[in-house]
Amino acid sequence: LVKDLGYVDPVLPQSMYIFKQGKIGQEVTAHQDSSFLYTTPHQTCLGMWLALDAADVHNGCLWARKGSHKEPLRTVFARRMGENGEYALKDWRLDENGDEPGSKGYLARDWVNNIPGGKVDYCEESVKNLESVGFEALPVKAGDLVCFAGTLDHLSLCNKSPAPRHTFQLHLVEGPKAGVHWAPDNWM
Repeated sequence: LVKDLGYVDPVLPQSMYIFKQGKIGQEVTAHQDSSFLYTTPHQTCLGMWLALDAADVHNGCLWARKGSHKEPLRTVFARRMGENGEYALKDWRLDENGDEPGSKGYLARDWVNNIPGGKVDYCEESVKNLESVGFEALPVKAGDLVCFAGTLDHLSLCNKSPAPRHTFQLHLVEGPKAGVHWAPDNWM
């Protein structure tokens, strides 16, 4: 699959098993995976999200903002020298990233690492808030694989339903044989 997507030298820097238990599973705020898995000279992160349980709006399915994968990266979570002379891990905003004022990408700066509108539970208000800025729910069946570019804005709401929503996730990046390098100040 990864070769079919055009990867020449795929490297797997991260795998995760996500437990989103029924009734207590927390939200995941809006983000771009490339913020955490930054490559140079361009972004190559590929998210592969395998649904181990069926996921819908009630148990915390993914929400993604259509077309946002074509927008620039807005933040980098990096290890950089802080003002006190020690390394700090934090989000560094990329303010000069080419988003046009008034565009959805420009407005997305306001809700990086938040939920647009602030409602973390699935309800009519949260759906309205998410849809108003272009997010769409991505319900899946157990066994479905969702693949997306690391610049795609995505999130998930809390799981207040009794049903679990577990996933296994892989994050790939292109490697040195393709002329791509892991940024030296990546957090991991």
